[in-house]
Amino acid sequence: MSGSIMDEMHNGKAQKAVAMDCEMVGGGSDGSIDLCARVCLVDEDENIILHTYVQPQIPVTNYRYEVTGLTEDHLRDAIPLNEVQDKIKKILYNGESVGRMPPDGGKARLLVGHDIQHDLDCLRMKYPGFLLRYNIQSGIHDPYEDCISVMRLYKRMRGQDHRQVFRLGDEKANSGFDSFRSMELEKKAPDELYEISTSDYKCWCLDLTKDCNPGS
Repeated sequence: MSGSIMDEMHNGKAQKAVAMDCEMVGGGSDGSIDLCARVCLVDEDENIILHTYVQPQIPVTNYRYEVTGLTEDHLRDAIPLNEVQDKIKKILYNGESVGRMPPDGGKARLLVGHDIQHDLDCLRMKYPGFLLRYNIQSGIHDPYEDCISVMRLYKRMRGQDHRQVFRLGDEKANSGFDSFRSMELEKKAPDELYEISTSDYKCWCLDLTKDCNPGS
């Protein structure tokens, strides 16, 4: 994939991000154990890098069809989890040696997603925390649509003027989601939710270039 996001990294270029989302079915006697049954990864241009069914490692006792849309037939020829892990690692590490990764992540990708740590846990994978972005929930239950929505949100947040973020500081943080009731949030349009959203990251432009002075 020469010339694609597989090759583009620092050296004055944006550090590319990948969005990932998993769909879970249930295992265990009561179906409460989350098992990854479907995973999707997209690039910043919303192109699908990987989209596949995953074979759960223990029997499925609840396909959660009303949410996942998955049935036994979908998983009959699904890819084993260890093979899916290998495919995801190749995409995320992008040729970078896991054991000798430089402090800035080298050629590895930024990873964004809805409740991304939970997805990684269900995939039985680890990824450096400083390369993770976002940990939000969504009412959408299609992994491709989740990937697209979180990638668009990430790119919007990344495009903020970091000087404005510093200037707003705690004032904006204090007027975020916590000050609204859930029913009020449901009535707000996406742009309104974006306006009151806040981030744990002080300077998103660090994701765009290595040369950044947050105090400028």
